[in-house]
Amino acid sequence: MQSSEVTTGRRVAVVLEPGDEVLASLTEACRAHGIRQGFVPVFSGAFRTARFIAADVPVADQEPPLPHEVTVTYTEGIGSGTILWDADTATPTPHLHLAVGVKNAAAAGFAGHVLSAETHYTVEVLVEEVVAPALLRVPDPRAYGIPTMRFGAA
Repeated sequence: MQSSEVTTGRRVAVVLEPGDEVLASLTEACRAHGIRQGFVPVFSGAFRTARFIAADVPVADQEPPLPHEVTVTYTEGIGSGTILWDADTATPTPHLHLAVGVKNAAAAGFAGHVLSAETHYTVEVLVEEVVAPALLRVPDPRAYGIPTMRFGAA
């Protein structure tokens, strides 16, 4: 377990419109406001499509990361995540998880790491900037090499 006090900066509200791709739009909003890293304490709305890392059939071993993805359409949901600076691409990079219900299937639920999502009616996002410490993604061998958040120098 790791923990660190964080110094927060600005809060920016982002409203995505029909057809906006969620990850690309959030990246662009962060660029426009000069936000390199932060948290997305909440985002919610309607999604025309949402593509997750998930499996829609049982897998033999649930311990390693899933190699599958699932796309669902016409959903509403809520999520949260982080935004970390990718030094290799000089880009603020969102990492979002989302739980949605499919509107035409009695709100059947899907949840997971977002690979892509398209706004249907609207998606409302709150971004909270983190000024310090540096938030880093570092591959963790205990997590099958998945880059996980670490704290840099304050």
